[in-house]
Amino acid sequence: MDLITGLPIHPLINHGVVVLVPLAAVGALLVILIPKLRANYSPLVLATVLLATVSAFIATQSGEALSERVGLPNAHATQGERLSYVVLAFAILFTIWFALERSDRIKEVLANLFKRVLKVVIPITAISSLALTILVGHSGAEATWKDRIDQTQATALEETGPKVSYPAGTINLSNFEVKTHNLKSDCWSIVNSNVYNLTTYVQSHPGGASVIANICGKDGSKAFVNQHNTQGKPNNVLSSFLLGPLGASITAEAGNKVIEPPVAGKGEESDED
Repeated sequence: MDLITGLPIHPLINHGVVVLVPLAAVGALLVILIPKLRANYSPLVLATVLLATVSAFIATQSGEALSERVGLPNAHATQGERLSYVVLAFAILFTIWFALERSDRIKEVLANLFKRVLKVVIPITAISSLALTILVGHSGAEATWKDRIDQTQATALEETGPKVSYPAGTINLSNFEVKTHNLKSDCWSIVNSNVYNLTTYVQSHPGGASVIANICGKDGSKAFVNQHNTQGKPNNVLSSFLLGPLGASITAEAGNKVIEPPVAGKGEESDED
């Protein structure tokens, strides 16, 4: 559950989740709380609940596959996993309620007891599914767009703000300057307010060239923290490519210097991927 026609499945299936889960939740609440709707609409709600469950499962699996390519967005991944469990519980409970509601074979007392319990539990799981869908969608959008919007705004402020002259032979490590180094063959990135020249590391990164290429010319803080957080070795490797703090000035010679990747010691495990 990774790609379809060369594109990730995860963003596509997410559209199904954000439509089907709220519909299933609202539909379940209506047929449980309004008895006259049950005969005509409970089968339709059941089908929607089951489709929502399948969609949530596919979204979780495809999200894990996508994270192997672009890094793991921790908050979004955690909320997505919770949503899949809640939707599954919601589906199981609603299916039981539906069976009890339609069954003539189960003793009336037992059926009524179960239905009373489920009338309380199903609204809770339905509302939880709805709330988690919103939280998952928000965290996913934030993981995808927040850094890009912040960087765009910062670049716009630099471009429209007062022009500052720097001595000849110097480079200002600004967002605008980093944005110009956006190729595999010329790759700078910002991580935690520091600027790094990762050009020589693109092809030698253990996780593949695309991992570094995705943050060339951008703020890669969230991608790096989501993948490595405070792991010692990845942070040490990153520090070897440091140009300087964001906003500082360096010599043109330092900016054009080829920074070779550190050589791992014999027998040393590579955990920076």
